[in-house]
Amino acid sequence: MPRYIADFHTHYANPEYPALLPRNSAAVLETRWAGLARRIADLDDLLGETGRDDIDLRVLSAPPSLVTPAGERTAPDDQRRINDHLAEAVASVPERLAGLATVDAFGGEPAAAEAVRAVRELGLSGIVVDCATDGRLLSDPSARPALTAAAELGVPVFAHPISPDVLTTAFAGLGRYGTSLARGTINAAALLSLLADGVLAELPELHVVFPMLGIAGLSLAAAADDGDALRAQVYVDTMGFVPAAVRFATELLGADHVLVGSDWPIGVRGASRDRVEAVLAAAGLAPDEADLVAGGTALRLVRSSPP
Repeated sequence: MPRYIADFHTHYANPEYPALLPRNSAAVLETRWAGLARRIADLDDLLGETGRDDIDLRVLSAPPSLVTPAGERTAPDDQRRINDHLAEAVASVPERLAGLATVDAFGGEPAAAEAVRAVRELGLSGIVVDCATDGRLLSDPSARPALTAAAELGVPVFAHPISPDVLTTAFAGLGRYGTSLARGTINAAALLSLLADGVLAELPELHVVFPMLGIAGLSLAAAADDGDALRAQVYVDTMGFVPAAVRFATELLGADHVLVGSDWPIGVRGASRDRVEAVLAAAGLAPDEADLVAGGTALRLVRSSPP
């Protein structure tokens, strides 16, 4: 029987809220962006590629910074419209799609209320948030209501990278590496903030997913002997599809805390079945570990039972 494959890191946005180029992006991404933005709003394109690549499940998300102009907050009404549309999209092909509600985690109690509405009323499977904003990391008190709501609902929080001005400017000379380094650094800092400020200990039912871009946070936390908290509550997706990185994450967190994630359609390496199978084999994972990374972990997070 073919292995079940779920891509946890797939972007889809309401066409009325087009995907915006991250600030201070490298020229190569700026050149690609118009086409990427069209694809992010095209559900038929997404489903067509999902079929061609033989992916069983896509978990859709539009983090606030993807659909909100720089310097602005994602208004509560906009979040509701985005999430209503996402729920309709998921309901159109429920066997192939799941959705993470767009939530401005730093919005206090209104953000928590939207998380609850999106999960309980719309049937979405979790929330996606920006990992930082305006100099604040995810451990900031303003984000606590949304994180608490997710923990109480028993749904995952996808902590998506942003492009902070200071870092993207400082690393601009590195081109596309600078863009990724800036986003990965702030993502790693957000992960570490949850440990340093005691959020994971305060909310033991909180489950947070970070992309592989923030892998430095995992490494630093492990070096500080915080592995137990990581293995209990932190997940990582395979963004980049580097076998050695997948192996590292699996050894550190366990296969039940690692998920396939491609950053579709922005990532340069898509999550085709052939690529996923090749990467898992090259990482040296045992068959039961490969089953979890390929789709089992994602299913446990977003479905009550496999479709």
